Amino acid sequence: MLAVLRRYLKLEPADLDNARPADWQLSVFRIMVLSGLLLVLVVIIHSSWTAWQLGAYHIIALTAGFYLALLALLRWSERSVRASAVGFLLLVFAAGTSILLFNKDFSYGKLGIVFLYALPTIALFFLPLRWMFALIAFNCLPFTFLLFNQPLPQLTNFSITLPATNAYLHGLIFLFFNLCMPLAAARIIRTLQRHSARWQQAHKELQQSHDFYEELFEHNGEATLLVSSNGRVVKANTRARKLLCMDSETNQNLHQLLQPEQPNKDACFWLAQDLPCIARHQPQRHLQLKHMIKTRQQHHVLQLQDVTNLHQLQQALSDRQQQEALWQHYDRLTCLPKGSHLREQADQLLQRQPKAMYLCLIIRLCHIKTLNQQFGYEFGSQLLALFAQQFRQRLQPDALFGRLRGVKFGLLLTVESQEATALLEAIRLQLPEQLQLGNQTVSLRYQIGYCLAEGQLAAEELLERCEIALEQAHQPDSVVPFAPELAAELEQEYYLVNALQEAIRQRALQLFLQPKVDGDRRIRGFEALCRWQHQGQWIAPDKFVALALQHGFIKELSALVLELAIGILDDWQQQQLDYPIAINLAGPELLDDQFFAGLLSQSAYYPWLTRLLQLELTETHFAVQQHALHVRLKALSQYGFSIAIDDFGTGHASLSQLVEMPADTLKIDRRFVAAIPHHKSQVKVLHTTLQLARALNLVTVAEGVETEVQHKFLARLGFPLLQGYLFGKPAPADSWLETLHQQQTVQSQLSPISVADLYGPAAMRARLTQTAPTP
Repeated sequence: MLAVLRRYLKLEPADLDNARPADWQLSVFRIMVLSGLLLVLVVIIHSSWTAWQLGAYHIIALTAGFYLALLALLRWSERSVRASAVGFLLLVFAAGTSILLFNKDFSYGKLGIVFLYALPTIALFFLPLRWMFALIAFNCLPFTFLLFNQPLPQLTNFSITLPATNAYLHGLIFLFFNLCMPLAAARIIRTLQRHSARWQQAHKELQQSHDFYEELFEHNGEATLLVSSNGRVVKANTRARKLLCMDSETNQNLHQLLQPEQPNKDACFWLAQDLPCIARHQPQRHLQLKHMIKTRQQHHVLQLQDVTNLHQLQQALSDRQQQEALWQHYDRLTCLPKGSHLREQADQLLQRQPKAMYLCLIIRLCHIKTLNQQFGYEFGSQLLALFAQQFRQRLQPDALFGRLRGVKFGLLLTVESQEATALLEAIRLQLPEQLQLGNQTVSLRYQIGYCLAEGQLAAEELLERCEIALEQAHQPDSVVPFAPELAAELEQEYYLVNALQEAIRQRALQLFLQPKVDGDRRIRGFEALCRWQHQGQWIAPDKFVALALQHGFIKELSALVLELAIGILDDWQQQQLDYPIAINLAGPELLDDQFFAGLLSQSAYYPWLTRLLQLELTETHFAVQQHALHVRLKALSQYGFSIAIDDFGTGHASLSQLVEMPADTLKIDRRFVAAIPHHKSQVKVLHTTLQLARALNLVTVAEGVETEVQHKFLARLGFPLLQGYLFGKPAPADSWLETLHQQQTVQSQLSPISVADLYGPAAMRARLTQTAPTP
């Protein structure tokens, strides 16, 4: 019965979530009228019985007419709420005037005027505001009448006064104003509260999305603008504001900031691709404007590139062919020859003097990535340009100097064999030790790989030898000569690198899972370990991960690991197996916008992903103090991902860094576990680390458990999770299915475990209440 009543009154959750005026107005009208009909039924029956006994049949007819009119309005409301509301207003007005006119006792008649005071509120629920204001003005008339306190003259002998009229009228007013009207208002307020909560949640999600896209917009490495369809700048990142000398992001138009180099009658010149422009506030600055995309809000995303240095070179060339060669062969940032053009120039020199001796070098600037992350990519670009300018001025005029790629520069000079060592030292001393950029003084460190050879070799081979030598420069300020034995070793490494890249493209790598268990040996989750079998041999993970990092495709490797882990979790979800899996990340891939955005998009496609996927990074990557990495990890943590610090105790993280790390889990390195139980100092370190983790609300995982003694000791010490060969070696996911199904059958009374269960705030608070034994 109550369910039917809720559906009729539109009080189901779906109805409360619906904010369409027609729906909630119908609900309010039904609540008001139906509650009135039910509540005053006793008054109607009792008054009619009294009137019947007194022979006042006209009173019975009048009350029955009002009651039937209310039923009719309730029925009519299904077709038109507004028409029913107007009828209800007229009915309330008729009731009030009847009480006023047809009661001989003026004290009863005045109660009819009180009924009229409800008219503006009823109109507010169902009709436009002008109705409410009109009825407010109308009620001034009965209010003024009450102030004079003079009864109206009796124009007829028609009377509705009964012995209990006082009780009837006060009961009606009490029920109408104390129940009917509040219940109707409560329906509206409840809807507003639910929609307010949904709006707050939507606002929170929108703010998180805005923070994420703000991060991408600000750190995409390019000067980026967001402009409206009329050219007004809606937003500009830091690089764009610097290039255009913008004091503010808003209320400025592109016409005020940029001027096309060539006359352009098109008012929307920013829609062009690769349009040369001049910054109006700095006419000497030349920019390349590129239209990227048009957003759903009809805004335009533009990118700017500073080509001032290249433009100055272009101006110095009068020949059109030279101008085209300049754009094709010279680096825009440093105005030095590109790698391809440097090789052409070197080959021409080698052909002219084939018997001469040549000194070839590749110079690599160290720590530029760190400077980019600390001061921004614009700072790093300006630093490279300043280095190229100063070092070029210190070289001999006939020296061939160019930018190969990134932070690598090539240099070729003719030399006498007996002078090669002295010339190499002179070049090293000519490298700028410090550069002043704005108010920042930057100390530079270099790595150099070089070779000495006659002119019979091609430039490509000379530079390849220098590359091989540079690969052995592991420390700043290293100067490494080419050694023939290194070539064979690097050739094998390059072969392995190519094979690994092909294996990643073919998805030929596998994920092995190693379990994490609690003190009772119940599996609570897994760590995913990447395995690669090449030509029948298993390649050590440390080796191929290092190759991926060194050669710049760690993002592709991590993306494959993420894809495989999601595939396992998805398969387990279909089998109703809820066990979290942790994957290892190197750190640099999180700074890649594409990988970062892909990870977040996967969490949107798989709602359970943040609950069942944990991200592990080694302590060393945390301790590097990369602000950009911390921002990305904090964003992932806010999205709900669990972050773990792997190999804790082997890095150099300070206590303050540990507090600021956006992580919820510490994985204690296996070397501390291996010391159990013989080395008391190591055991004390374990106990102290466990207490520290509890104080910081961090879950601890002990790695490398290989003996039963270690298992029992760590369980008694209070470690919630253990991992090691004692509980299972890494194996393919399918090999764990039977174990998981058996455990789920035996432990069917236990709820499924998840990352949130192990690492969430509630679980942490529970663990903080536990006491650990003193070692």
